[in-house]
Amino acid sequence: MSVRAQPHSAKKLILNLVKAADQPISAPTLVRIGALFELEANNIRVTLNRLVAQGLLILSDQGGYIFGQEAQVFADQQKRWHALEQSLKQWDGSWLAIYVANLGRRDRKQLRKRERATTLWGFREFEQGLLIRPDNLKIDIAILKQNLVELGLEPQACLFRASELQCEQLPSDSALWPLQQLNDKYLELTAEMQLWLTDYASKSLQDAARESFLIGDKVLHEIAYDPRLPGEMINSASRQNMVETMIQFNAVGRAIWSELIATVGND
Repeated sequence: MSVRAQPHSAKKLILNLVKAADQPISAPTLVRIGALFELEANNIRVTLNRLVAQGLLILSDQGGYIFGQEAQVFADQQKRWHALEQSLKQWDGSWLAIYVANLGRRDRKQLRKRERATTLWGFREFEQGLLIRPDNLKIDIAILKQNLVELGLEPQACLFRASELQCEQLPSDSALWPLQQLNDKYLELTAEMQLWLTDYASKSLQDAARESFLIGDKVLHEIAYDPRLPGEMINSASRQNMVETMIQFNAVGRAIWSELIATVGND
């Protein structure tokens, strides 16, 4: 199997590499790794300067790049991906809801932050200004609110529990969440990782690193934005199998990337 698709942008590659690195990563190292993805050195350097200006990256005292506060919050959220199933509880049919109708929609930048924060926690718009999700998260509601605010939700938003919803016309679960698409993705990504794990050892270090990055990035994005629905709605066994396969895949990929970064950094 060969994975030739490039990552979406220099920004995405840089942020993922900084997240994966165990220590600050230098510009020359990023430039050399960027070449593996056919990204020009100038593109990498310009993107680094832009990310620093945006506060997403900081140039450390050691001369390497680390996350700024906003990027670190998002990275910390993603680091919990391996415990997805353990973060859930049995669903009793109740709901979590966020009321945002009082917040307005004119500030497009803030609106994007709000939508990212709520989407990361699986909330979908039930009615205009009212977002819901199943109350199957094993988390204190105050801590959930704090995390949502750290991710970009306005503090003025109202988060509450609803024991049941009584409306004249309720949307179906599949109208709020892409249930079939989620189930298909669990199977598709698990199969792709399993196939790669069977033949990565036959590849060059550079090819194995590039492919593990591209596949792993897809899977981690899927896990990060998984709505964490209960088994009554989706195939939770397939989701768990995807996560367990990713744990194995990630261990192999991190070892490959550690070797590559050490090799590239010492060239």
